This record gives sequence, C-alpha cells and structure tokens, in this order.
Amino acid sequence: MKIETTELGKQVTLAALAGRLDIAGAGAVEAPFAAAARETHVMVVDLSGVTFLASIGIRLLLANAKALTRRSGHMILFGCDPQVEKVLRSTGVDQLIAIVATREEAVGRAGTLVPGGGPV
Repeated sequence: MKIETTELGKQVTLAALAGRLDIAGAGAVEAPFAAAARETHVMVVDLSGVTFLASIGIRLLLANAKALTRRSGHMILFGCDPQVEKVLRSTGVDQLIAIVATREEAVGRAGTLVPGGGPV
C-alpha cells in the first residue's frame, strides 16, 4: 500500500492511497495518514488506487475522520472502485464520511468546508 499526500490549498490535503487496504496495507499507511489528518482541516482521500478494502481499512478511515471531526474538520472520499464503494456504503461509512465520485466534486466540497470558505 502506498500513500501520497499533497497540499491543495488553505487547510486542504489530498491523500491518494494505492494498493490493498488490508491489515498489511493499513499498517503501512497508518502513521503517515494520521499525520496528514492531524495537519489539515479537510482531508480529501483518493481511493481510485485501492483495489481491496478490509475492515481494518475501514477502521483507519473512520478513526481519522473522527479525529478530524473532533477538531471541526472533515474527510471526503472519492474515486472509489465499485466494489470498494459497495463495502463503504453497505457498512454505513457513507453516513459518517462524505463519498463523492470525482476529485472535482471532492475539492469543490472541500472549499465550502474550510474556515472562511472559498475555492481551494
């Protein structure tokens, strides 16, 4: 599992994940993913490279979304493979973390969530 983070603008970070978000994959990205979540207000997560999502991967997403929420922050997921999206929706993750189809949608929504609003 790989993670690449990019600052998109004022308090918005893009985290692109690639690989299997299983026990080994989650362990490989847990520290950098959590660090990125701590340093931003809105975390936009690109899941287009995630080919498999296990319960430990769901826990990784939820734990960091909860940490962001405690600081009045937000997480937005996008680019899900159909099977990954099915898992996220069937487990109710979409009730806790926004899921959108494209990067453009995610970035647009992120712009409305940063303090002061405006484009990212």
